[in-house]
Amino acid sequence: MSGGVINTGRPFRYYQKVFFNKQSKTKILQSLQGKKLVDIGCGYTPFAPDSMFRACFDEDIEFYGVDPIIKETMKFKPSDEFYTRLTGGAGKFDANAPGVERALSAMADDLPFGDEEIDTILSCWLILIWINEEPELLKIFSEFLRVLKPGGSFNLYPLPDWHSFRFKNQELKTLLRQFEITQHFVYEGFNLQYPPSNRVTFTKK
Repeated sequence: MSGGVINTGRPFRYYQKVFFNKQSKTKILQSLQGKKLVDIGCGYTPFAPDSMFRACFDEDIEFYGVDPIIKETMKFKPSDEFYTRLTGGAGKFDANAPGVERALSAMADDLPFGDEEIDTILSCWLILIWINEEPELLKIFSEFLRVLKPGGSFNLYPLPDWHSFRFKNQELKTLLRQFEITQHFVYEGFNLQYPPSNRVTFTKK
């Protein structure tokens, strides 16, 4: 882990832009019916009323937030509200928000899900940004491989060109061959919320 992580409550439209190619909210939620999703490094998103977490809960879609900062009793600071507004969110939180039983305190390399249980994993500003040591990446990607269904995917944003990475760990390189890897460039003009960067999708073979 490099440095400290800033925690926010990203709004639905953030995920809409970086993970779902700006599709309409209705179309996104329809496409997710019957699926089980996990947001790794969700921060305070499960407690924000304008979040994808809340939108999925309202539509009876299984959307889980995973982050070790989640506690039984949540307390939010003014700085948390400030950083959330920087991502386009309202900066409002409710420790007793609907669906918070799906906000789980866990680490990315030890997920509380069964084998081949998850359809989609999303992660913003965490893996290969804050978490970038190859032994850690091996543990995390191995766990993603375990919990994802065949054909399921994990999606990371923001990242530089995937082809610029040069991994040395042989186990990690072997594990990555079990995924089809594609990338999509995300560009929102001069907007600090969305740095011109890539969303990289790893689809389990």
